[in-house]
Amino acid sequence: MRCILLLAPLVDAVRRGHSTLPFDHDPFVFDPKGRVLQLDYADVAAAKGAPCVGICAGQIAVLASVHDKISDVDARHAMTFAGVRADGAALIDVVRVHSARERMKLPDEAPSTKSLALALADECHAVASGGGRRAYGCRCLLAGLDPDGHAGLYSVGPGGDARHHGSGVAAVGCDAAAVVESLRSFAPTDAEAAVAAAAAAVLDAADGSTVSVVALKLDARGQACRRWRAEIGREDLDSGAWRAECREALAPTGGEDLTVY
Repeated sequence: MRCILLLAPLVDAVRRGHSTLPFDHDPFVFDPKGRVLQLDYADVAAAKGAPCVGICAGQIAVLASVHDKISDVDARHAMTFAGVRADGAALIDVVRVHSARERMKLPDEAPSTKSLALALADECHAVASGGGRRAYGCRCLLAGLDPDGHAGLYSVGPGGDARHHGSGVAAVGCDAAAVVESLRSFAPTDAEAAVAAAAAAVLDAADGSTVSVVALKLDARGQACRRWRAEIGREDLDSGAWRAECREALAPTGGEDLTVY
């Protein structure tokens, strides 16, 4: 008799067609306030991640992050993220595959930053819309050099919201809003200035000792792309010892990577 009384509310709910799961247990259901709580939880995971900063200006693209979370997408693009590390690594692979497909279709033209960002957004949105998978618990920064010779900077969230940062400055992770505010008036004149600003912003926000930096730069013709990667500490940033190496690596006759499309 006791069991029957306990099961009665469940049977009544099933008869009426109502789900007995709480709203935050089903990733495909809006709560009464119009929110998808699983996406809110994914955003919280991203907001608790180590800060990452992106700065783009002219033919310069720079990403800075702690814990060496910056990965190369292709010859002209790099990506970093804040949040769950495994989710970020999976999304990097998604963008790499899309870039490879684009290069197979148009071998003489580099993929645009916008097309890569939209492919990343589509993957995030597809996962968040259903299919039995949870949303990615990270927010990504994608920076690169477009075929027209200009740098592009995009951020993509767990729900598939892709945002183009026309100001050339963006940040994800903890204290992202404060980092962007501190760089709002910054206007880089060269790659060294952009690297210094991005590295300083990450070191201040993360309170760490070193930061990983990737800088991309096009030559005057907009065809050759140079990449410079380094680990910069607080002492290095103050002394400026890295500047000569950065200048040489990004010069038209230097650098570790040269790709012509």
